[in-house]
Amino acid sequence: MAVMRKEFRTELRARSGVLTACLFGFTTVVALAYATFSKTLSGTIAGGLLFVGLLFASVLSMPRTFLVEEEQGTGDMLRLLARPHAVFWGKALFNFAQMLVVSFVLAGLFVLLMRVPVTVSWLLVVSLIGSSASLAAGVTLSGALVAQAANRAALAAAVALPLLLPMAALAVAGFRVALGDGVLEGGISAGIGLICYGVVSFAIGPYLFAAVWKS
Repeated sequence: MAVMRKEFRTELRARSGVLTACLFGFTTVVALAYATFSKTLSGTIAGGLLFVGLLFASVLSMPRTFLVEEEQGTGDMLRLLARPHAVFWGKALFNFAQMLVVSFVLAGLFVLLMRVPVTVSWLLVVSLIGSSASLAAGVTLSGALVAQAANRAALAAAVALPLLLPMAALAVAGFRVALGDGVLEGGISAGIGLICYGVVSFAIGPYLFAAVWKS
């Protein structure tokens, strides 16, 4: 809780993470709206485009929770004062809350500007929550793994993408059904899979993080 409070206070002072992700997501949605102007998108294509926007926004903003510690020279102090599991949970839960805000704002803009009908609204909400949890855990872990590297900003994205490829299929499957394509049973299975992927990522992440945080 102390680590999470520190992250929230830092974000309230700087407002860099959420604003950067929202601005990037807004630019992405506007560019997609221009590119698909006067075209009717299927639920499958719309679901894929929505996930791409969420993925880029998360990879751009969330690794900074660890990268900033090394840039400001506070990483060593955090290693001395906090246990690895507490550090991971605090930063991952902050990133989860941040990603929830970004994902719902981006999804609202996407539906509004792309004129995509939402067929199963509750499934869209479940898919957004599951995607936010999975992205938060995976990107937080990748940011921690490369925090002390020279080109850490670029490496964080490179390390995160392989971790998130399995959940990409689940996210797109959930979004496509919510936006009018596919079978509802398949969308429900994808939504449950996303939630489970997020839970497993949060459960395994602290142990993987502890192996590298003190080294």
